[in-house]
Amino acid sequence: MNKLAVFAGIVLATALPAPVLAIDAHTGFSKRTAIFAFASRCALLGPSELSAVQSGQLQTRGVLLRSGTSSAEVAQMQAIAETSAEEIDCTNAEALTEIDLVRSSHASWQVLHALDYPATHRSWTTRRDVALLERRWRVVQDLEISEDSQIRFGATSLDGRASLDLLIENQAPPKSVLLRLRDPNKLENPLPTLVRKILKLPTEGVAGLAPPNSGAETFFAAHRVPAEASLLSDTKNVRGVRFGFGAEVLKAFSQLDPREAVVVDLYWSAGLGKPDLHKRLYVEVGDFLAARLFAEAKD
Repeated sequence: MNKLAVFAGIVLATALPAPVLAIDAHTGFSKRTAIFAFASRCALLGPSELSAVQSGQLQTRGVLLRSGTSSAEVAQMQAIAETSAEEIDCTNAEALTEIDLVRSSHASWQVLHALDYPATHRSWTTRRDVALLERRWRVVQDLEISEDSQIRFGATSLDGRASLDLLIENQAPPKSVLLRLRDPNKLENPLPTLVRKILKLPTEGVAGLAPPNSGAETFFAAHRVPAEASLLSDTKNVRGVRFGFGAEVLKAFSQLDPREAVVVDLYWSAGLGKPDLHKRLYVEVGDFLAARLFAEAKD
């Protein structure tokens, strides 16, 4: 096989809609993987350019997995692409031409201010903002929206430092917020639908992607503070509370499978001697890490 074939026609347009990506996800994933491996080994691209390639690679990986390609098949595709890249000399003219195409594509990618990353049920909305002295949403997903209130979850950034947060607007804040993530030591991969049916777990919607409590690791929000005005949907008529999670939770969340969801449990005190009031919400993981790479490229 011609090892340079993995480079041919590389496209970094991560703004392509999901159906288009699904058509050519196999080719796109292999090409991006090979470009990333080749450019990293030969030190041919800068950090932001590598982030663009990696973001596209992760996005096409998510499309593959959600369309039914197994984790083992994706891993095999990645290994083949990386091996092909290892056998190409760093001075190869054809490969360097493809690197030049990456650089020109990156120029367009870099000037984008926002981008949506859709998955099966939900989308992550990304934002780039030069106002780094204020806390800003970088990657955000709407969990619940009503006429005068909303609950949002995602990565915020302050002075280039990322944080994982839950924002509750115009509601009495809960006394505690718990985030339940699949624990890879208990459950290696998300449960397939058939197993979920046998275990009588939800199979529809975002809830049908969440791990069972027995296979999850639980994290409490590390802090609860008034929400910064820069995070609110309307700075004049909205009040909010931000619940923040530790850096280790952001890291664990970023490493989850793009086919799964996580559970957000909110608890309010109902008064002395009464059981706590409880609401359960779900966050679809989707292409969160790809979205982070895009959103934080300018941080």
